[in-house]
Amino acid sequence: MDILSILIFLLFSLLILVILVYVSPLLSAFIMILAPVASIYILPVKAIGFFSIKQFSFVSGTVPVYNIHILLLIWSAFIGVVAYAEVLTWYLLRETPGKKEAPQAPKAPTGEQPGAGSLVNQAKDFLKNVGKILKGEKPNSKPK
Repeated sequence: MDILSILIFLLFSLLILVILVYVSPLLSAFIMILAPVASIYILPVKAIGFFSIKQFSFVSGTVPVYNIHILLLIWSAFIGVVAYAEVLTWYLLRETPGKKEAPQAPKAPTGEQPGAGSLVNQAKDFLKNVGKILKGEKPNSKPK
């Protein structure tokens, strides 16, 4: 087996795994597909040459395994993990139909409603909601 291919696939897998765990599953899926496609558009001859390197073969040389097959194996494994993470996140963040929240007492008007008013306040609320989503919380939930 070609040691350079092993190192490239190992670094590619580690990059995807780190993005999957620490940033976002959807971003990791996007980068997982974008990186090989971009390499084919940027350096088509070298990328096609890399993906067509024969690594090993089964059944006395009748079934060859190329780098493209290893890439497809990595893709299928990580797309399964991404799909599982997204379904699990959706399931954990969904509202349960039998559980209702207690009605809250109306707040006394203090001048300006949250989320209303200036563009700066709307931008702050938007960024807070984005931060909550990236942390895995519901955007309208209050901190515990």
